[in-house]
Amino acid sequence: MDVLSHYSSPVVEFPATQPLEKQHALVDNCTGTDPSPPSKDAATGTKEKLHVATQTERRVVSSKDVEYDERALAKWLRQICPMVERELMNPTLLMEDLTMSQCRLEEELQVYTYQKLAMGGADNSQGLAIWLCVHTNNAPVLVATTVAPHDDWCEHVDQHLKLFVPQRMSNRNLVMYTEAKTLPLKSCLRSLCTNPFDKTMFAGSTMDGELFVWLYKQARGSDSSVDIKQLYSVSSTQGAAVALDWPREQLLLACYANGSVRQWDLSRQMALDWEYSLPATVTSEPTAMLTLGLDDFVVGTNDGGVYRCWNTGRQTAATKQIQLLALRRHLFMVTTLIRTEMEGNQFVLSCDLSGQAFYHDMRLVDEDMTQLIVQIPLPFKNVIASSRDGNIIYCPANDGSLEYYRVSDGAHAHVKGGLRGKGSLIRSSDNGRWLIAGLYGDEFQIFYVEY
Repeated sequence: MDVLSHYSSPVVEFPATQPLEKQHALVDNCTGTDPSPPSKDAATGTKEKLHVATQTERRVVSSKDVEYDERALAKWLRQICPMVERELMNPTLLMEDLTMSQCRLEEELQVYTYQKLAMGGADNSQGLAIWLCVHTNNAPVLVATTVAPHDDWCEHVDQHLKLFVPQRMSNRNLVMYTEAKTLPLKSCLRSLCTNPFDKTMFAGSTMDGELFVWLYKQARGSDSSVDIKQLYSVSSTQGAAVALDWPREQLLLACYANGSVRQWDLSRQMALDWEYSLPATVTSEPTAMLTLGLDDFVVGTNDGGVYRCWNTGRQTAATKQIQLLALRRHLFMVTTLIRTEMEGNQFVLSCDLSGQAFYHDMRLVDEDMTQLIVQIPLPFKNVIASSRDGNIIYCPANDGSLEYYRVSDGAHAHVKGGLRGKGSLIRSSDNGRWLIAGLYGDEFQIFYVEY
């Protein structure tokens, strides 16, 4: 074994070949883990020249890489072409043209505030009113009632249905509506509807689920007395009917909030003819309904849906099959459904809570082809009435005033009122001469239309 000792070895020096003042960064290439940078030959690289002013880049895509949905394209063309054609045939009017159209509308269709009807009820309540048969001087009989606010059920037993009859004024070619009959009701009414086949007959549904059918009677000869006779009454476990209509003179159709639609036969006594329930695909409550014919009706719902329901054949009530077709959908609750005709064709005019109005062409049976015909912006006017040809739309405004629109040229006119509150009801008579709007506090407002 070698013995360790305190021996110092001589120093071996390697002198530097560079000046000591110059420093170099040393990199250990053996222990590095970073990947090497990619090699690029700058001499052979290509770069597309761009235009500095436009900063655009051209890209060519082969047509064989693109897939087209020809059915979707054809469907889109069917929808957009009629709209483009209508826009080209009826371009947007200038401000001067709109002013001239409004002046022509006010001259051609003059609407006047005619009479106020006091109901003697509570303030801030709603109202229901319908027109019956013509009594005198082209003026129809009027039935009206007030409706108190409700949550679930009705506790308002002191309710009345009032009959107003137009009386000719002496020495003047005018009529004045006077209260001729007051009928007590067990509870508030939820809906009212005149029989279009016999305008002396009308029906109503109360909040507690009862259905009533009444008959307006006028004495013959020199006796000018009038009366309201109750023809039928039936109780229902479905609750209050949200809408009523008449497919035939002796058939009454009732629509309920739970999606049930019932038809009552009044030929001998009030008996249930058949019952139909909306399918599970309709997830919202019905709010409006109208009939287009026997076993053919349209329903509007709380979420803006509009559905046409019709029978596919002449089956019996037990085997009756109902088809459902979804029409153009609203964004808010449907408040109004109106039958109308345009150029001899049947249309359904629907309006939602925001005042958006759609025209549905009933000739079309394809869901994709059931498109909006006319859309009129009526902001925050939730109910409408229309003329017989559907060209004029009326809507109640604040404080007893009235606004009306002409669809053909977009003209708009306004009638000032002298009441307070916001109307939630408007009904037009069959002859198009009379309008009633309300309820404003405790009053209805009657308008007269002069062509």
